[in-house]
Amino acid sequence: MGRKSALKYVFVRMLFAYLRPVFGGMGIALMSVDELIGIFVDQINWNDLRVFLAIADEGGLKKAARRLDLHHSSCARRITVLEASLSTTLFERRSSGYWLTEAGRALYLSAARIRDEFISIEREVLGKDKRIEGKLCLTLPNGLACHLLMPDLRSFMDTHNRIDLKINMSYEYRDLSSREADIAIRHITDPPDSFIGKRVARLYNCAYASTEYLQVHNVETDPEACFWLGWGDKSKHLQWPCKNFYPDIPVRADMYSDVLQLEAIKSHAGIASLPCYMADGIEGIERLPNVEPVAGDWIWVLAHKDMANNEKVRRMIDFLAQSFRRYELKIKGSS
Repeated sequence: MGRKSALKYVFVRMLFAYLRPVFGGMGIALMSVDELIGIFVDQINWNDLRVFLAIADEGGLKKAARRLDLHHSSCARRITVLEASLSTTLFERRSSGYWLTEAGRALYLSAARIRDEFISIEREVLGKDKRIEGKLCLTLPNGLACHLLMPDLRSFMDTHNRIDLKINMSYEYRDLSSREADIAIRHITDPPDSFIGKRVARLYNCAYASTEYLQVHNVETDPEACFWLGWGDKSKHLQWPCKNFYPDIPVRADMYSDVLQLEAIKSHAGIASLPCYMADGIEGIERLPNVEPVAGDWIWVLAHKDMANNEKVRRMIDFLAQSFRRYELKIKGSS
């Protein structure tokens, strides 16, 4: 039996030890675990189970599809196949999303627990990997990827040409816990205890608008004719960096992305609070008068603690820490 088949066999034994009572109404409670394995080891497609877990986590097809980088119709098809193979309904399809049935909840609890165990084993094995080759996944916010670090990432790939680097732009911490990424760059004050890494810089924001916008909007004498671009809950906008400098300027729209807000101010849509490294030096964009950069969250380069001794992970963390040191003045808005 090959490695994958052996893992699959163990997985099914563990899974049905939990699920036999739940699926007893289908007649399988009278069968032995080995008989169940004979039926299900070929019927359960592990990609289908992966889709099932993602839909249960996200509460819907489209979010699960984005997480898995699949089309939502593929996710729907895989769930239909999985339900047919188990002869049960796992989700109630509602207008508000996908809701687990009783059988679905039982499958989720067991499958998620076993998945987490296998991920833990995988991290432990990979954490001892001393090779400087193979796959390495980095997740980071869009702004850092597109407006600061891309030349450095190219340099890393040129220097370590046997490492297959995957770059995933996101803000989710689960990327590391679920092995969807090996290293994450995050804006955070205190990272979770399960992560290790380096605090590499502090984020500084300032208020920006296009020169053309400021020529026809006076933020000091007529603030109510201007607009801040929104970011999340409008009622908390004075907590956003720099916005307390001009509290009488109203908020419009909701653009939960610094990259999106930068493009919006280039189109003269309003005023945005943005990281200095993104907006300083862009032609046609300037800071608002009487606004100085404001210190925000710290920037961390993180990995799961089980990956601390992985050579590829260590090299990437050290490399990124050096890159951030070179950009210190740019990040502070002092360059």
